Amino acid sequence: MTPNVKTHSRYALCLDVGGSHVTAAPVDLATRTLLPAGRVRESILHTASVQDTVQTWHSALTRASLLCPAGTVTHLALALPAPFDYQSGVSHMTHKYEQLLGVNVRDVLRTQLRGGPLAQLPILLGNDADLFALGEHWAGAGQGAERLIGITLGTGLGSGFVARGHVVTSGPEIPPAGELWNTPYADSTAEAFACGEAVTRSYQALSGERCTAREISRRADRADPHAQRAFLMLGEHLAHILRPFTVSFGAAAVVVGGNVSRAWTHFGSSLQAGLPNVQVSASQLLEDAALLGGGALHATPGTGGL
Repeated sequence: MTPNVKTHSRYALCLDVGGSHVTAAPVDLATRTLLPAGRVRESILHTASVQDTVQTWHSALTRASLLCPAGTVTHLALALPAPFDYQSGVSHMTHKYEQLLGVNVRDVLRTQLRGGPLAQLPILLGNDADLFALGEHWAGAGQGAERLIGITLGTGLGSGFVARGHVVTSGPEIPPAGELWNTPYADSTAEAFACGEAVTRSYQALSGERCTAREISRRADRADPHAQRAFLMLGEHLAHILRPFTVSFGAAAVVVGGNVSRAWTHFGSSLQAGLPNVQVSASQLLEDAALLGGGALHATPGTGGL
């Protein structure tokens, strides 16, 4: 059955690469939305071979492309974890997808696409946290902000800096490569105080019990004072970490996503209190943000190579 879509629409095919699965979707470039019912999710082992890994990417992108009329796709965009040379297409990851170390994944994917309808399209690559920030700026909570910092809170701390619709990865106003996680903070690094595990450690220190951040959020919902305090501390620490960069970067907005952001009601107020001159908000797009950021790359060609 032919999809019920406007024939004049243009789409980006975007792929978000996670540690256990990939998600592909067409992004409507006119409406800045994902095509309804367009998400394709496929499981993957981050220890799979190069061939199996790229074959999974190819399969997800191809399935998503079937929702787009012929000739309407402008580019492919992949959101990939760091460390990675997004311009050249070469992976430097060792913590996961170690088999891709030193591999030009753009070239391997293009070989996989050879002979198909997607073969000649530009392939743009971006850091997943950068594309989260770009997606929120383009289509989410950060619309209208000239300069925005995007933060992802999960097992780690991710960050992205966007100025006038372009990802910024260098310059004196941001941390090296735009990465906050290893910024010196207190007696350690920023990530030690701003991630899901940081909430777990705070709660354990307060209560003597070790729980996941998700469970601590449930307990905060039930007015557990230790759980509420653990999340307030997260907001306070994150504000201290971000404050010098909101000033140097001139950020008008900070948008927070990642799984921990689902507990926003428990730490958003303490984060906002620590950043009184910046509009602070939770992600509107959540897991869709990086996909929409991939769509936005059509307007920011310097972010990833062809």
